[in-house]
Amino acid sequence: MLRLVPVLALAALAAMVPAAVAKPQVCSASVIQQKLIDVGRLTPQDVSFGEVVDLVRCGDITADGASDALFTVASGGTAGDTRFGVLKGQPDGSPGALVLYRQGYKVGISRRTSHAFEVIQPHYGATDPNCCPSSFRIRRYTWSGHTFKAGKAKKVKTAPRRFYRP
Repeated sequence: MLRLVPVLALAALAAMVPAAVAKPQVCSASVIQQKLIDVGRLTPQDVSFGEVVDLVRCGDITADGASDALFTVASGGTAGDTRFGVLKGQPDGSPGALVLYRQGYKVGISRRTSHAFEVIQPHYGATDPNCCPSSFRIRRYTWSGHTFKAGKAKKVKTAPRRFYRP
């Protein structure tokens, strides 16, 4: 009987904790990837060659209170992530319009506020090998109400982990 008490106590505690909030549909890599196919930015053949949605940062970045998806697309090769974009989310969590889709090289992404995010890319000197860029450039994108406006790039020596970690 004494062994049963802790088990019952844990079960009662678990019943009091609310169920985990489900991630909005717009934040699913497969949903984003299908949207990119639907709007002609990817093809099923691209996906079969490894061009797939890689990183997804979920949260409001269009200042409307709904979760949006900031994402990158892998190159399928050694170039890392070569595209980034924003898929606007609807109030019910479903995907809306693709509001940004840009090209890059070894891009990393980070949400900053409810109306801004940042992108980082390596910057190579004339003799830098592909493994070792001299520096990186961080550019902030800010929502203007209808589109994202790119700010001036800021030079940094190393890439903060927040840009590349899931």
